Amino acid sequence: MATEATYTPGAPAQVQKSLSGLKIVLTAACRVIFLVLAVLLMAAMRFDEGIVKLGFFFVAALLALYLALGLQAMRVWAPYATALLLFVQLRSLADGLGMPVQFAYPAEIEKALFFGALPTVWLQERLYTFAHLGPVEVFTIGVYLSYFFVPHAMAVALWKFDNEHFKTYGFAFVATLYIGLLTCAVLPTAPPWMAAQLGHIPHVYQVLPDIAGNVMPGTYENAYEVAGANPVAAMPSLHAAIPFLMAIALWKYRWLRWLGAAYAVSMLFAITYLGEHYVVDGLAGWVVAGAAWAGVSAVVARRNAGRTVNAAPPQIAGEPPPEPADGPKQAP
Repeated sequence: MATEATYTPGAPAQVQKSLSGLKIVLTAACRVIFLVLAVLLMAAMRFDEGIVKLGFFFVAALLALYLALGLQAMRVWAPYATALLLFVQLRSLADGLGMPVQFAYPAEIEKALFFGALPTVWLQERLYTFAHLGPVEVFTIGVYLSYFFVPHAMAVALWKFDNEHFKTYGFAFVATLYIGLLTCAVLPTAPPWMAAQLGHIPHVYQVLPDIAGNVMPGTYENAYEVAGANPVAAMPSLHAAIPFLMAIALWKYRWLRWLGAAYAVSMLFAITYLGEHYVVDGLAGWVVAGAAWAGVSAVVARRNAGRTVNAAPPQIAGEPPPEPADGPKQAP
């Protein structure tokens, strides 16, 4: 006995709706993938100073941003990526200026602040076992490496959801990088691990390369490039400055302000414990980031005020000024 085919009214419409929903989901997923790829490519620009590789990362990052955000977004992200590219190139030039490397002053300042102790030495003596990957090392290394991509991810999020606030963050981010670069060029300063190796302070481990070389033998040199691509750029610490800038930018959002503050403090702890920076390097980075934010905010506020004045309707000559909204005030 043949079975009659059943007919469901509206089935084609349901299929069409399902396909449309699937298309939206797939499109959104592809955009997210390209955004993640763009952030990783911008992070990769910090790891290599070869012009060919930098050019590849630069073009690939712009292409990924275009596929994720569209052509109109390139007016913002092309200058952003270009600023990163120039920063890496200028950093390589700053390394070769031949300015004398400073070893003594950060340690002396720290001893004055911390009653004769050096926080890096104090922490490592109590928490670190050579080449041992424990919870503290996992946390600090993760926080340290997040510096290379989290700030870009936040820039994308601000651009998407709070464009006006993104402008301040973006310009302050670039200003912080270049102020730090200028300072490092004229006052190259050795980090704690290098000062210790040359006998200026007690022994300090460089934790990241130590652990990488032990967990994956033969990767010491690569880990060194990641941990200290510019070994005498300790003052001010951009690793501390950028998270502090992020904390300032996030302070206006009630549910994110404490996350930003925790990230900034965690980064300060990480760079100190890992032997990459003195505490005073990090505090100097906070000052640089705060100054950059204040300066950019003042410029943005002045420009916005100028636009408001220019947007006001012109007043006809001889016409009395408009009355206030609550009407003319009566004389007593």
